[in-house]
Amino acid sequence: MKFQTTKSELLDAILFSSKAINPKISSYILSGVLLDVDSELNIFSTDLETSIKTTINVKIEEKGKAVVPAKILINILKSLNESKITLKLNKETNQVLLSSGKANFNLNTLSLEEYPAFPETTIKNPIKIELNKFKTLISKVQRAVSQDESRTILTGMLMEIENNDLTMVATDSYRLAIIKEKLKTINNDIKIVVPARVLESITKNDFKKYDLEIILEENQIVFYLKKENKTKNIIISRLLSGKFPQYKQLLPETMKHNILIKKEKILEVVRRISSISQDNIPIKLIIEKGRIIITMDIKEIGSSSEDFIVSYGEEKMEISFNPSFLIDGIMMMDDKNIIFSIENPLKPVLLNSEKNEDMTYLLMPIRIS
Repeated sequence: MKFQTTKSELLDAILFSSKAINPKISSYILSGVLLDVDSELNIFSTDLETSIKTTINVKIEEKGKAVVPAKILINILKSLNESKITLKLNKETNQVLLSSGKANFNLNTLSLEEYPAFPETTIKNPIKIELNKFKTLISKVQRAVSQDESRTILTGMLMEIENNDLTMVATDSYRLAIIKEKLKTINNDIKIVVPARVLESITKNDFKKYDLEIILEENQIVFYLKKENKTKNIIISRLLSGKFPQYKQLLPETMKHNILIKKEKILEVVRRISSISQDNIPIKLIIEKGRIIITMDIKEIGSSSEDFIVSYGEEKMEISFNPSFLIDGIMMMDDKNIIFSIENPLKPVLLNSEKNEDMTYLLMPIRIS
């Protein structure tokens, strides 16, 4: 194995592929990435639950394969100036020589025989969607994903296709984020839960001019990222098993109070008033005729308050929230105005964009004695 490429191209490819590596896994072989030089350079990684393949064009001098520790390779590449680099496998020592300018690194490789085979896939009945659009859908709801590993199903996002509408849903049981998008191609109805970290690996990369095709196979989902009709990246993940909450039953058909609020105004005030808090102390909204007063009171630090004008003339209400959760819901909305819907201060509130009915954020209030 011997090839030449640039530092940045190889680093970007390794960084993306290595997202399948789980630092919690004890098997040392899974800490490596497989470099497979054939007509192109294919880079593989896996934690047995998720597998990623990245393909880049390189100048090939000799075909071959090697498994290299991912973290060490990434650290080396980050330390180098932008330049051409050469990687060569020494078959006698079973080391990979990485050369850049006057710098040389000899890296011990891992067992090629022990490295898991990349899962076989076929492109059959693909769900097609613009990559940037799919990334937007993920980013809108991903903050509501649970971080509690004891409730595994909530660490994923629900993907549901019904009547050719793609719905993405996330919840941590304190809030619920929903977004819909109409698909252009005809697709079968589905309902699956995908690990959030797999979807986030798509959003965290600056892919440009890529198309996305999604394939559902038995117990797994496959994402093909294509450029100029060539598959450049493949992500394969097992689906999460379990019962995702029946989110539609949580959404009320009508709400007693619907208040139109300027998004930037409430976002600015909530951020400013909660700036005295470091531990998500609840923020209180006092809603009365003509205005909303936002306050925070922390015994050890002090207090803050600010009000702004709204068109509201009904009963006075006081309702409290986790400020970070409230900010996430406000930021999810795209319009200049959001609709803040309340039944009563003890029931969940709804946030919706004024003009986009396909975005919904449900938030539980916090009871304060």
